[in-house]
Amino acid sequence: MSEGIDSDQTGAGFDQARDALVETESTADQQLADAEQELADRDQQAADRDQQAADRDQHAADRDQAAADWERAHPGDDAVAEEAHETSTREREASSAERETTALTRGRTTSQRLRTASLRDEMARSRDLTAAARDRVAQARDDAAERGEAKAAERARRAAEAGDLEFVVARLEELRRSSSAARHKAALEREQAAADRVAAAHDRHAADEERRQAGLDELTGIFRRGTGELALSHEIRRSRRSGASLVVAMLDVDSLKAINDRHGHAAGDELLRDVAAAITETLRAYDVTVRWGGDEFVCAIAGVTPAIAALRLSEIRRALDRRRPGATISIGRAQLRADDTLESVIARADAALYRRKSQRVV
Repeated sequence: MSEGIDSDQTGAGFDQARDALVETESTADQQLADAEQELADRDQQAADRDQQAADRDQHAADRDQAAADWERAHPGDDAVAEEAHETSTREREASSAERETTALTRGRTTSQRLRTASLRDEMARSRDLTAAARDRVAQARDDAAERGEAKAAERARRAAEAGDLEFVVARLEELRRSSSAARHKAALEREQAAADRVAAAHDRHAADEERRQAGLDELTGIFRRGTGELALSHEIRRSRRSGASLVVAMLDVDSLKAINDRHGHAAGDELLRDVAAAITETLRAYDVTVRWGGDEFVCAIAGVTPAIAALRLSEIRRALDRRRPGATISIGRAQLRADDTLESVIARADAALYRRKSQRVV
């Protein structure tokens, strides 16, 4: 029947576009499966290294305890205690190296997770496009069926007026079959479109989970504190190896509680996102930024003098003001010293921050 042929031809172009998207999705699905296996292997490697480091630390602690017991039991005999101490020192150095290797592995895993999350986002967009294409195919089939029904009804009416009842019966039966087939195909397309949208939602959820596992803060998209501490520790070690300077800054969002109380937490969340965006668009891609607490951020700026670091931190203020006029942050900074730990340099930056806030220097 010509109406049935017209219905099939109407959907053919959409069919081709949809099938191309489906083929692309199949390839991307395989890439995701490969990426997930690689992530699982890396997670296992990191867990194994963590266990090795913990075992070495335990061995060192056992030796230290044995040395202490020996010293108590044999006062004045330092040889055994010294040997135990040297051995435990080597164990601790080995565990420290193991942890640094683990940190690098986790860093690569983080990068891989972020790439996987981006791929999942692309998959979700692709599935949404496929769903939209299926909906268009379904609508095209329904429209073609309606046009075919109208044409067939008109021909049947003319045949009935001419007294050709046999033609009317045959035409109406053919119309029923053709319309039923077209509408059935349209219903299948819509069912598949709904399934595509469910798959797209799953991909987006999986992308969010990848970012969570990568150690990024879900609200701001920068490092959470746990992963951020690893990244900051790595920067300190690199600074000491290279002899390059390192400035650590603590940033506090002014009046966040008042904004939450006055305008609601959604407004406060938006401000935090704007602060994070102002930081990341101002600092270099390899400068580490961490969401340290509810309204606090920590930044590590490598290879610059304190004066240059101060200029870049001032640029963050200006970038925030462009995004959200009137919003302010307070900043304290500290340059890494030879005797600093991560905790001590952040404590000095935090103390500088609160001196500024107490002086009402924003």
